[in-house]
Amino acid sequence: MKPRERVLKAINHEEPDRIPIDFGASCWTIVDAPSMPEHAYLRLCKYLGIDDYEEPRRGPLMNEVDNVDERILEKFGVDTRYLPLEGHPLKEVDNGAMEGPFGCRFKPVGYYNSPDKYNWRDYNTVKEIEDSPFWPDPDDPIYAEGLREKAKKLHENTDYAIGIELDPGGGLADNMTLLFGLDKWLMNMKLRPDLYYAWINKYLNVTDKIVGSILTTVGDYIDLVVIYNDLGTQQGLFMSHDDYVKFFKPYEARLIQNVKKHTKAKVIMHSCGSIWSIIKDRAEIGLDVQNPLQPLAANMNAEYLKKNFGDIICLHGGIDIQRLLPFGTPKTIREEVKRLIGIFGPGGGWIAAPSHNIEPETPPENIVAMFDALQEFGCYPIKV
Repeated sequence: MKPRERVLKAINHEEPDRIPIDFGASCWTIVDAPSMPEHAYLRLCKYLGIDDYEEPRRGPLMNEVDNVDERILEKFGVDTRYLPLEGHPLKEVDNGAMEGPFGCRFKPVGYYNSPDKYNWRDYNTVKEIEDSPFWPDPDDPIYAEGLREKAKKLHENTDYAIGIELDPGGGLADNMTLLFGLDKWLMNMKLRPDLYYAWINKYLNVTDKIVGSILTTVGDYIDLVVIYNDLGTQQGLFMSHDDYVKFFKPYEARLIQNVKKHTKAKVIMHSCGSIWSIIKDRAEIGLDVQNPLQPLAANMNAEYLKKNFGDIICLHGGIDIQRLLPFGTPKTIREEVKRLIGIFGPGGGWIAAPSHNIEPETPPENIVAMFDALQEFGCYPIKV
């Protein structure tokens, strides 16, 4: 079976020839911090005998590699390929910080980058939010520039499922956290809903246009669209379920509907942590795939997810990056992958992937063991 067909069958809850494998979008790839050049990705390249790799292209926050070497993707049986979404480059500001879309500011802290200033934090009126100089021009052609040619080439010359990540335009809580600070937007939501609604409505008015421009350009050539809305901690949501329904569900629905207005591609939403309580809500508003299934978070274990949600939404991820991959052995990793295949695999509806980015300390032999086991044991009919 061709990779594209394999992925789409799984999303449609049909059993393909084997479980599809994903590795390459920004939240299920691998970290490679510039300050630790021998960690994670570069060690993996060297372990596999690849010494002529391209310089890693790292994401702005977690230093995740979004140009994993094609030879690695082929060895690991990866069924997807993701288009790079360029937009405006980060610009250097002061004290070594970099500034990105909407005025998000980042500064290196250990393996990762961390916000060093929240440019929207001191806005206390609706007018300040509406008139902020950090709003991007939604008609700027740079967001879709060159994408059609790249998407068309991948679609016509490969059999992979082609994906694209939307940013700007693909995150609500994530962007509010980077702009206001987590505490401030949560307080605005409850104490100053006028500010909360002013931001989220204008954000969607602006990004609906940007997303429309991108997807009008590439929509015929892509199979997967990734959006983000991180609402989970290790123990549960940032908020009550009632608050999710009031403050987020209608806006997530708008994000999903705007994507589906421009393309037939399936929608993946990334939301890590313990988000079991809103998976049914997301299926109701048209979400196709829930990522990343963080198994050590509360009520996010494989058995619970498959039993309660396996027939209403495609599950994506689930292979633990917090303990198993960095601290396990190849033997224990193979055993756990076999176990997960036996739970998630029957009936389709699972795309196998790490439960978030593979962390810098992870031994390369453990990464190889995971992907080897997926290919060895993941064929249908499931026999593990």
